Amino acid sequence: MAEILAHLTSASSELRAINNTRDERYDTQIRDLVAYIKNCDKDLDTQYLLDNLDPSQHTLCYLLILNIQVDSLQKRTKENVPDEIKPGNDLWARVAYFLQHFDPIQVRYAGYEWRRLVELLAHAAEVTAKPFLAVQVIKEALLRLNSPGVLTSLHVTFLRLTLLSKSYHHALPVMERWVFQFPTSSVQAYRKHISRPLCSEDTFGDTFISDASGFSAKLTYRDHMRFFLYGAMIYLALKEWDKALHWLSIVISSPVNDSVSKIMIEGYKKWILASLLAHGKLISSPRVISAHVSKVYQTLTKPYASLVDAFERGDYPRLRAEIDIGRSVWRTDNNEGLVSQLFYAYNSFLVIKLGRTFSALTAADVAQRTLAPLAFSANIEDFVALLVMSGTLSATLVHLHGQADATMLRFFARRESYLNSEILMRTRLVEEARVLGLITKDANQCSSELQLGNESLQVLSRNQRWPDASRVSGDAVGELNGGLEIDEDIMGDGT
Repeated sequence: MAEILAHLTSASSELRAINNTRDERYDTQIRDLVAYIKNCDKDLDTQYLLDNLDPSQHTLCYLLILNIQVDSLQKRTKENVPDEIKPGNDLWARVAYFLQHFDPIQVRYAGYEWRRLVELLAHAAEVTAKPFLAVQVIKEALLRLNSPGVLTSLHVTFLRLTLLSKSYHHALPVMERWVFQFPTSSVQAYRKHISRPLCSEDTFGDTFISDASGFSAKLTYRDHMRFFLYGAMIYLALKEWDKALHWLSIVISSPVNDSVSKIMIEGYKKWILASLLAHGKLISSPRVISAHVSKVYQTLTKPYASLVDAFERGDYPRLRAEIDIGRSVWRTDNNEGLVSQLFYAYNSFLVIKLGRTFSALTAADVAQRTLAPLAFSANIEDFVALLVMSGTLSATLVHLHGQADATMLRFFARRESYLNSEILMRTRLVEEARVLGLITKDANQCSSELQLGNESLQVLSRNQRWPDASRVSGDAVGELNGGLEIDEDIMGDGT
C-alpha cells in the first residue's frame, strides 16, 4: 500500500507543477492517473490512503478513493446514506473538508464523482433535518468549481436547501453569478476540448460541464423553472422585490405548448404580490407572454386579482376583507407571509403619496389623511421612522420647538434623491456590462467554431459573386471558402 501511495503522491506532485507542464501533457498525465486508480480500486486500503493524502494537493486521487470508500460502505450497510456520512461523523467531515479545498482544475476530470459527493452531503443533511450544515459547504464547492453562466442540477438542489434552512443570504453569491446556458452537448464539449484541453486556464465552464461530464444530472424544463422560482422566493424572503420580479418574469414567460405548468401558476401568484409590495400596483407582465397564457393566469388567480383591485383603489376595508376571506387560499399557496405584508405596503404607499403633494405635514395631519391602522400621531412617527431607515421614504421627522408633542414630517425634494438613483443606475450598468462581456465572449467562441467571423463571411460572400463559379471544381470551392461546412440540420428542430 505504501508503494501505491508513493505512486499517487508522485503523480499528483507532477500535476501540481502546471506552470511548468504543457496543457496537452498535463491532460494526458491526469487521464492516466484516473485510469490507474480505477484499475486497482479493489486492492486499495482507502482509510490508509485518505489519511495520507492532502485533498487540496492530491485532489483527483483523494476524490476517487473517497468515492471507493463510500461505495464500500453503502454495499456493507445496504443504505444510501450510512450513519458514517451523516453530520458529526468522520466521513461527513472528510467530504465537507474536501468540497471546501479541492483543486478546481483536477476535479474537472471526475465530474460524476464530484457531483456524487455533493448530492450525498445534501441528502445526509436533509434526512437528519440539518440542511443548513450542507448549505455553506455546497456554496463554497459551487463557487470553487467556477462555472459561471452554466446551470446544473446542483444549483437547484442548493437553492432548495437554502429555502429549507432559511439561510437566504448564503444563496446570494451563487445567485449573483448570472445563469444563461445549459450544459453543452457532449459533441460540442469534445470539439472545444480539442482546441482547449480541460486543464487549460482558458477553458470555460461550458467546456468541462457537458451532458456527459457528470457535473450535472440531466436537466428538464421543470428544473429550469424551479431554479428561477426558488431564486425569486429567496429574494422575496429578503424583501428585494425588484430582483424577485426579475426572476419571476423568467418563470412566468417560459415557453409553453398547450398547457401552463403549475410552477408557472405559482410564479404568477408571487408576481402579483411582489408587484403590490414593490410598486403598489400590478405591473405589466413581460410582452413575450402570449394572450392564451395571460388568460389562463387570470382565470386561475382570481382571488389575487381581487386583492389587486382593492389595493389599487385604496379601499382598505375591502382589502382587509379580501385578505380574511382568502386566508385558506394564501396558506395553501404558501403565500400567507407575503399577503400579511400588504398592510405595511398599503400604509407605506399612502404616506409616499402624501409626499408627492405636500412638502411638510404634522404627524396629526398625516394621521387624519390615513385610515384606522395609523390613526394616532405616535403610530405615525414610529411608522415613518421605519420607512426612512429602510430607505423607502425620503423624509425626516422634526420635533417642533416648544411643542413637545408636535412632530413635523418633512419630505425631501425629489431632486435630492437623484444622486442615489444615479449611483444605483451606475452600479447596475457596470454589472450588466460585465455579464454582457461574458455573453459576447461566448458568442465569439461560437462564431469562431462555426466559421462565422467577418473574415470567413467575406470569403463566402466573394465566392457567391465569383463569375465562373459553375466551372470551379468542388475542391477549389472548398479552398476558396476556407473549408466552411454548414450542417444541413443546423436550423432544424433536432428531431
